[in-house]
Amino acid sequence: GGGRCNVMHDTSKPIERLLQGYPRGNKELSGMYHKRFTPSQARQWFQDHGVTLKTEADGRMFPTSDSSQTIIDALLDAAGRAGVQVCTQQKVVGVQTSAA
Repeated sequence: GGGRCNVMHDTSKPIERLLQGYPRGNKELSGMYHKRFTPSQARQWFQDHGVTLKTEADGRMFPTSDSSQTIIDALLDAAGRAGVQVCTQQKVVGVQTSAA
């Protein structure tokens, strides 16, 4: 990509319309959007974490900084606050969750 991080599509459109843009992942995204985290909730999450998003004429949404680093910083900060250990250049041999 161009380094700006197209994080999502225009959240003012209905979910069904958004899904039309993802013919190969429509089924998977539909379940996620309806059961887990809607596009509007994702936009709010970024806003709550200090990331202001802008919507371009074609509906793509980018951070107003036009830098993917803004998204990376927000995600890493949230992961750190949640106690997630981020390991780079490592082979993943398993994933475990801790008891809440």
